[in-house]
Amino acid sequence: MTLSLLLALSPATAIEIPKNFLISERDARRHLSPADAEEQGHEISDKLTEPLELNPCGHRRAVDRDRAAARTITQWTSAPGASSEQLVIYKSPRAAHSAFTRLRAEAKRCARKSDPSAPELEIRWRTSKAKAGDESIGMGYQTRQDGSVNETITGIVARRGSALMIYTTTEGIYDPGRLTKNARKMATKVCKLPGVC
Repeated sequence: MTLSLLLALSPATAIEIPKNFLISERDARRHLSPADAEEQGHEISDKLTEPLELNPCGHRRAVDRDRAAARTITQWTSAPGASSEQLVIYKSPRAAHSAFTRLRAEAKRCARKSDPSAPELEIRWRTSKAKAGDESIGMGYQTRQDGSVNETITGIVARRGSALMIYTTTEGIYDPGRLTKNARKMATKVCKLPGVC
C-alpha cells in the first residue's frame, strides 16, 4: 500500500493549539514569586466546554457546536482588574461563522438584564464596529447600580477561517479599538495552523 493511500485512509489529524501560541500565554505561564502571586494571577484552560469570554446571555457552558480545540487565558490583578484571551478553533469555517453570528445575536437579545446573584445590578451590553480577520465586532457591557456605572468590560471578537478569537479587558472606558491590534495579530497567526484558513 502506498504512503499516499495510507494517508488518505487515516483519520484526520486532530487540531492542536501549540504551547505558548496565544499572545499572552508566555506571561501567563511564567512563575510568580509569592509576593507577585498575591497581586496578580492567570488561569489557563484547554477545555472545549468553556463558555465564550464574551457571554451576553450568561451561559455556564459552551453552547456553540463543532469545536475542535480551545484555549482560554484569564488574568486578574489586585487593582482590581481583569483581562482575557480566548482562541476557539472549529471543525469548519461555517461552524466558526455560526458561533460568531450567534454571539452577535445574543448581544442584542440579552442587551439588558440583571444578575440573579446581585439583583441590584443592571447589566447593559453594547456592540460596535471593528476590523479584524474575516469578520469582527466590538462588544462589551457596563454594570450599573442606582444609575451609576460600577464596571465596564470591553471586548472584541474576530473570526478568521475556522478560528474565533476574543480579547477582553476591564481597564478604562468602552473602547474595543485598543484590542484590535491583538485580534489582528492572532487573525494572521492562526493561519499557520493546518486547515484553519
